[in-house]
Amino acid sequence: MGLSRSLSAGASSLRSQQQRFDVISNNVANANTIGFKSSRVNFADQLSQTLRYGFAPDEYGEVGVGGTNPVQYGLGVKVGSITRDMTQGAIEVTSRSLDMSINGDGFFVYNFNGQTLFSRAGSVDRDVEGYLVDTSTGAFMQGYNVQLDNQGKSLKDNSGKNILSRQIGNVRIPADVISEPKQTQKINFGGNLDRSMQDGELRDASIKIFDNSGGVKYINISFQRTAVPNEFTMTGTIDGKEVAISKTELRFNTDGTLNTPSEIEITAADLNNALSDGEPSEVKPFDDTTPKDVTIVFGDQNNLITGSITNFAGASTITASRQDGYEAGNLVGLSVDPQGKILGEFTNQQLELLGQVILAKFTNAEGLLNKGNNFYTTTPNSGFPNYGTAGESFRSTSIAGQSLEQSNVELTREFTDMIQTQRAFEAASRIVTVSDQMLAEVNQLKR
Repeated sequence: MGLSRSLSAGASSLRSQQQRFDVISNNVANANTIGFKSSRVNFADQLSQTLRYGFAPDEYGEVGVGGTNPVQYGLGVKVGSITRDMTQGAIEVTSRSLDMSINGDGFFVYNFNGQTLFSRAGSVDRDVEGYLVDTSTGAFMQGYNVQLDNQGKSLKDNSGKNILSRQIGNVRIPADVISEPKQTQKINFGGNLDRSMQDGELRDASIKIFDNSGGVKYINISFQRTAVPNEFTMTGTIDGKEVAISKTELRFNTDGTLNTPSEIEITAADLNNALSDGEPSEVKPFDDTTPKDVTIVFGDQNNLITGSITNFAGASTITASRQDGYEAGNLVGLSVDPQGKILGEFTNQQLELLGQVILAKFTNAEGLLNKGNNFYTTTPNSGFPNYGTAGESFRSTSIAGQSLEQSNVELTREFTDMIQTQRAFEAASRIVTVSDQMLAEVNQLKR
């Protein structure tokens, strides 16, 4: 019966509009879901029934007939595709140190029961074993951990920073992680030695330093004015015991700026020898095997005023301003930098690298399959993941700590689409109603 086409078309529209409304409802329901990406329904017309194909013109010398177009009945509408909007959502600042959001393209990488999953949600917690996990599912966040030696100590580069292993795995920050002590190897002096000091007059400068195990020791350098103009002799002690220093004379130029030396050294062996009163001892507080000698810096030849000790007329303010050693420290806080590096704050005032979060990028991110719980997995059309780190491998992407990416659902657009969908559904229902009335009239013809 001919009217069945209109019923079929109306029914297809009802189904399609209902499916569109399902997508809109899901978008609205997830308006506050972190990292959520909204979807959009794209309609396509269904196959058409062809009553007559078109014909080309058949004429010669202005005699014949012209061409005709095809004659077709449309058979309704269907959902052609559902596309996901992968644009950036708003970033909201939180107070949690391990909350993370991605500014730019890319996905966090998780391991859930052996399956690799991807997400824009960076709500992360640290479990009892120290692993960084998704707060909703417990999935392990993936990244790089710190390299350890055979004794379980962190391997460090020439600048003393922890070295990361470039092997992808579950990011873990053990509960008992500590900041290992560092032996003092550099001491900086600053200030002024009064030019008007008398022959034999002394000035002392002391500073707390640390041995190889983080133990506290005190080094003192004494400056004694000699009869030679602009000259001082130096002696050193550690914990009150005399220790040998590499140079014992300190000279200044006539204008009060530093002449020589710019620095002196105290060997670790001499420090140990002084602490043991010159007697052989198995106890060696300072590492004299590597060795880790102590350099005492008096000045910079390129900056003889603010960067060096001076011999101007005025009060003696000579002091040991800083040293580079520290004791062991316990973890008190965590933070995440723009490259996804996880930094630990310790009680010894050190900020140490403890791990790094990796990201994944795809040729076609819209081709990912939604697995629920804010997770996606790969499909044949998404392409394989390209792993890297923010700001290094992926220059245009950064990670924001103490923040979460919000849903990119635009409620204004969703409510507008809801109204359009409702009106289209109502119109489709009228098609079905009117078709039914027309069929009823046909049934009445037999009377």
